[in-house]
Amino acid sequence: MDNSAKLSGQKIVCIAASNRVTAMETNSFRKCKAVLDEAEKHIADLQGEIIELQNQPLNPCIACSKCLDSKRCAIDDAFNRIYENIITSDMLFIVSPHYAPIPAKLCMLMEKMGQAVSIRSSKDRSYQSETYGLRTAIITHGATARDEIAQQKKKKILNDPIAVGLHDSQLKIVPFGDEWDTGICVQPIEMSQDGETVRKIREYVRKVIHSFRE
Repeated sequence: MDNSAKLSGQKIVCIAASNRVTAMETNSFRKCKAVLDEAEKHIADLQGEIIELQNQPLNPCIACSKCLDSKRCAIDDAFNRIYENIITSDMLFIVSPHYAPIPAKLCMLMEKMGQAVSIRSSKDRSYQSETYGLRTAIITHGATARDEIAQQKKKKILNDPIAVGLHDSQLKIVPFGDEWDTGICVQPIEMSQDGETVRKIREYVRKVIHSFRE
C-alpha cells in the first residue's frame, strides 16, 4: 500500500491474551507491538492500544442476563472498560498463546462480548451489535508451531475456536488466505526484524488494512 493510499486516524486495539505474569514482555505483547509498528507505516495518525489481559481482573459470565438492556456487564467493570475500547476501534487484533487451548481471560472476554448479542439476536434476527462488522484478526502462537503442519494443527485447536467464540459478537474475521481463513499461527520466540514471524505478522496487518479498500 503506497503513501497516497494511507488511511488516517484509524484506531487499532490489540488484545494480548497471555495470562503469564512476568516482569518481561510476553510473546503476545511483543507480537502486538509488531502489529502496531507495521500499521503505523500505512495509517496516518494511528491510534494504537495494547490491552494485556493478564493485568485485567476479569470475571466469568454468570448468565444473569442483565446485559440484555444495558449492553454492559453488571458485575465486571474491567470487561466494560475493555469493551468500550473495542467498540470504538476500527480494527481488532487478538494475539493468543496456546494454553488449554484458549487462555481463560480471553474466554471470559469473548463469552461476555457475545452474551448480550446472542440474547438480543435470538429475539430480533435483524439486530446488529456494537461490534458488527468490526475487522478482526487472530494471531496465535505456540512452542510447537515450528512448521506448516504444526501450525495447521494449531489453527484447528486455537484459531478456529477463537473465531467461533467471536461469532455471536458479529465481528468480521479477516482471512490471511484461503487455507488460513481464521488468522495465522506463528512461532512464539523468533521476533527479529527480518524473521519469518515478523514478516508474517506484517503481511497480515497489510491484508487487514487493505480490506478497507475492497
